[in-house]
Amino acid sequence: MSAERQQLKKKVSQLKAYKGRHSSFTTLYIPPTKNLIEVINFVKAELAGSENIKSKANRKNVQDNLSAILTELTKIKEFPENGLAFFYGFEEEGGTNTEIRELVIPPSPVSQFVYLCGREFVIDELEGMTLPKSLVVICLIEGGKVTIGYLRGKHMEMVLDEDFYIIGKTRAGGQSAKRYLRLREEKMVEFFNFVGRKLDDLLLENLDNVDAIVLGGNTIRCLEFLDKGNMDYRVREKIADTIIPVSIIDETGLFQAMKEASRVLKETEIYAERQAWDSFMGDVMKGSGLVTYGKTEVLEALHQGRVAILMVVEDNADIIDDLYDEISTFRTELMVFSSQTESGAQLKGFGGIAARLRY
Repeated sequence: MSAERQQLKKKVSQLKAYKGRHSSFTTLYIPPTKNLIEVINFVKAELAGSENIKSKANRKNVQDNLSAILTELTKIKEFPENGLAFFYGFEEEGGTNTEIRELVIPPSPVSQFVYLCGREFVIDELEGMTLPKSLVVICLIEGGKVTIGYLRGKHMEMVLDEDFYIIGKTRAGGQSAKRYLRLREEKMVEFFNFVGRKLDDLLLENLDNVDAIVLGGNTIRCLEFLDKGNMDYRVREKIADTIIPVSIIDETGLFQAMKEASRVLKETEIYAERQAWDSFMGDVMKGSGLVTYGKTEVLEALHQGRVAILMVVEDNADIIDDLYDEISTFRTELMVFSSQTESGAQLKGFGGIAARLRY
């Protein structure tokens, strides 16, 4: 995760935490394609129209927010290439109004013009910018059980965990056994088609954002699914060649498959994290002198401009706020390790912060 994305993630958390009353919060997203004069005129029109708000308190909040936004807009000489987002409001606590004035220049282009007043800030688009663009879908299959998870960067989210009734095996002989086996096979094909429909429903609308689909669980069932299951051809084209054997088909199994998936898909952040950590540990074992760890040692090296790669566990990521200027000045690459991964757990054992040095 880049330093910019980590900073934005913290800003989103702050904006989420604010709670207002009625129309005390104003959210304004301005895409880079929008004409600045048009936006200024829009805000002026909304400010004039706010006179019709019946509640005196609401009217004052909206007017104060819009006036402050208008002041900022008139100061702009060159519009940022990704647009702007305003989060202005008043938070009441203990009888005291705290003024909130957050003007955010986003790291990615704002997609649409949004203006809303309410008791919370609208942070969906900003929050989306904190997520990795890549999405790996992990689909675990066993006879009658499917679990699907989204791996974004280094974070796993389970999105589906369902059972599908399959007739159990029987020991009966003769014609009954053959008929029973046929019914079971038919039911299994129904299950495979069920899995295919679920993948279509989940993924087709945003398939361009899917890097790959990785199958796992019972290897034989996965192969049968590929052979007999119906799904959209575009979804099928996203399925990776490698199947990951996993014994548990549930959320735990997804995390087991996560590590193996990173080896299959070498462009994911989790793979980059593993590579960086393995390289770091290799240098530690060799005693090369080009690595260091622990807060005191790493910060000293960073202040000296010696840190090439800074590795921090996300639980410890608040430290980045204090180091942001130095990271930018010395062009230090920042890697924020997930606390869910094996590499992240190992980094925690080194104090949660480590670095590769330039010299």
